[in-house]
Amino acid sequence: MNRSTIVSDALRNWIDCSGWNLVKGNTETGPLLLRFREPELPPEIAVFPNCLRVVWGYDDEGSGTLPDGRCNEHMEVFENRLCAAWEHDALAVLTAVLTFDGARQWVFYTSDVQACVERLNSMPQESEAYPIELDAFNDPTWNYLHEEIIRDRGNPNISV
Repeated sequence: MNRSTIVSDALRNWIDCSGWNLVKGNTETGPLLLRFREPELPPEIAVFPNCLRVVWGYDDEGSGTLPDGRCNEHMEVFENRLCAAWEHDALAVLTAVLTFDGARQWVFYTSDVQACVERLNSMPQESEAYPIELDAFNDPTWNYLHEEIIRDRGNPNISV
């Protein structure tokens, strides 16, 4: 069975039409940018029990920097390719993007981490491999997204 045949209309609508919130703020080390989907949960959360984080380090940890224009352009191309590879049939969904302290982190939820890795490996690359690291863990209730990322948006140092 083709994955696209098992994606419900409600889930496809959430992927295609959910809005994005942008939060700008400061941490102890420097500026922070956070982008996350609204509404935060898809209609079928149980389909995506695994959190898959993709991290692109562009400067040293502790530097407190945001990416320069050229690096940001490369990361945007990468994000578009990654979303095209993983979201077209709802293998994974991008839920948040954090940029701060020398790294950008894309937070996906997926049903199949290994299939995501396989698609990533077959995705178009630039002249050099993308400087990324992957990390995955079981998170069926999306606690990482809600408790570690989005809960801080009420912090007075972070403005929406």
